[in-house]
Amino acid sequence: MLYSVSEAIQKMLNESHWKYRYQLTKLREDWEKLMGKTVAKHTTDLMIRDHVLYIYTDVAALKNELSYNKGLLIAKLNQYLGEQFIQDIVVR
Repeated sequence: MLYSVSEAIQKMLNESHWKYRYQLTKLREDWEKLMGKTVAKHTTDLMIRDHVLYIYTDVAALKNELSYNKGLLIAKLNQYLGEQFIQDIVVR
């Protein structure tokens, strides 16, 4: 069976452990564009494990805001990623 380059890369990512790394790298690179300067400035780290995005922040008010809007945030990030990849968000 023949695949386009895009299909071959997607197939490789789906069949390997690299998909999480790829999605995480993609989110980290565009985090400021997706979330804005203030959120990006106070985000200390991002991690993805078992389709759960862990957002680490140093501001309590931001933790509350992100937790409160978790559903909208999941939808926005999955739209950006082009698939239903993130199933939950934990803000720490």
